[in-house]
Amino acid sequence: MPTVVDPTELAALRALAETAARAGGAVARDFFRRQFRVTLKADRTEVSDADHAAQVAVVAAVAAVRPNDAFVTEEPLQLGPGMHPPPPAGDDALCWIIDPLDGTRNFVRGIPVYTCSVGVMLGGCPIVGAVYEPERDEMYSAHLGGVLFVNGQPWPRQRPAGLSSKLLVGVPAAPKGTLTEIAHRWLDRFVGRNFGSCALHLAQVAAGQLDGMLSDNARLWDLAAGWVLVSASGGRITTPNGQPLFPANVSSSADSELPFIAGHGGVFDELLAV
Repeated sequence: MPTVVDPTELAALRALAETAARAGGAVARDFFRRQFRVTLKADRTEVSDADHAAQVAVVAAVAAVRPNDAFVTEEPLQLGPGMHPPPPAGDDALCWIIDPLDGTRNFVRGIPVYTCSVGVMLGGCPIVGAVYEPERDEMYSAHLGGVLFVNGQPWPRQRPAGLSSKLLVGVPAAPKGTLTEIAHRWLDRFVGRNFGSCALHLAQVAAGQLDGMLSDNARLWDLAAGWVLVSASGGRITTPNGQPLFPANVSSSADSELPFIAGHGGVFDELLAV
């Protein structure tokens, strides 16, 4: 577990994560309504002008309040005017984990489902998370030891009575490797959904909108914030064989694939068993 942080400071960090996620989301939402440039990364995934501009906005919002914190970002770090280079990412200091636009494939095709995800890690563990869905103006946030907030209000997770007995789960769009078999087992037994954003799936699991999820190729910036949301709502996230994801070395795990499953209580146990 991370170094103990005062609850008042955790609440302040959560508020700043919300502010930063809203700043990035607002930039992305503005780009969504006009022309922008799209290129391909080395792994052949899309990246747009909106990804880069949203990330600059997130980093600037954080640095304006906490100029000495570290960052791990999905896109190459760009500093705004007047910003000085941050310290290297490590486990001994606060590190902001940023995915400025999770759901770029949706975004560049005009599908209005994407998120801005902002997490904070300390001691190798996520301690704060905010996931913002710009098109619905929906904010999910939490801090370690607290509760899940949705749009600033505590969110009591409960599965409404009368729902289908089949679980509704988030599944990979194109599972690969050993997780392909797991995904197929889930789809044989459960009802699958994929909304194109790992961070959104995690927020939906936290809020009880999805019963669980499987991810085959998440990176640290995809899941750090969502891990806090699910944990705050009483859920669990582990590797597909039930091992904890955290603590983890921030710098060495930043660009590694981190497969996981997430869910609550007996649902999680059922997902893990399948």
